[in-house]
Amino acid sequence: MTVIQTLRGLLRRWYILVAGLVIAAAAAAVVWSVVPATYTRTSTQILLPGAGMVPTGSNPYMYVGGLVPAADIVVRGLGSSNVIDEVVRGRPTTSVQVTRDPTTSGPVILITVESRSDADAAAALSAMNQRTATILDTLQAEESIPQRQRISVVTVSVDKRGIIGQRTRLLATGAAGAGVLALAVLIASFVEGIGPGSRGKNRMPESEGRAEEDGEETQGGEDQAEEARAEEDPRSASVDPVESAPAPPDPPVPPDPAAEESLPDSRSNRADRASIG
Repeated sequence: MTVIQTLRGLLRRWYILVAGLVIAAAAAAVVWSVVPATYTRTSTQILLPGAGMVPTGSNPYMYVGGLVPAADIVVRGLGSSNVIDEVVRGRPTTSVQVTRDPTTSGPVILITVESRSDADAAAALSAMNQRTATILDTLQAEESIPQRQRISVVTVSVDKRGIIGQRTRLLATGAAGAGVLALAVLIASFVEGIGPGSRGKNRMPESEGRAEEDGEETQGGEDQAEEARAEEDPRSASVDPVESAPAPPDPPVPPDPAAEESLPDSRSNRADRASIG
């Protein structure tokens, strides 16, 4: 079956396609309303050297270049599963990601929180910002680092409003609509395949094939009968009726008047030659 025949069959079952389109639209609307949007909030924090690590009266931001390894350590501790699980407890749709900001070369920590509830995202982000300072103080206290030599953390930016993301909702809605529409096309194809019109079309080639086989069998029987008659009478088989027929006689040639007029002249000429001789 060609593509054109398939499209014609689907057009004959247009009512199934229309019903499937309506159901697909309804399913997409239901999924769109059921699947909520996601909210994303981010915050950035930077590490600063202690007062004892910077010359008196100097700007501490000019000395943050050597704190990148310390930022990597804080990211590793803050992004551990124990810390994240404790922060998102009671918020099942919330996820947290902690990395060092790839857009900068300094000791900047980037915290990203995503949740289906903007309030949960805000609460989780606030808790993670507090945990950064707690982890940094704990690590330095374990090493008995003097207070003036300890690294501190400063929050640079915090999102006050979550960014709405529709990616999950769009994917779910599109999948629901496309699935129902594909099912409608399959049902229409199935109905077209088992319908009475398709059975008649399938039988037509079979009847034509049987007619051709019957014609071949009849022609074969006639050829066999002629061969049998030729074997019984070899003379009739060897003599060609066209060759055995006598040739028709040639039509008579009418006399030529000019030739008849020339005959007396020829006779007189012969008499003259005889008298001279």
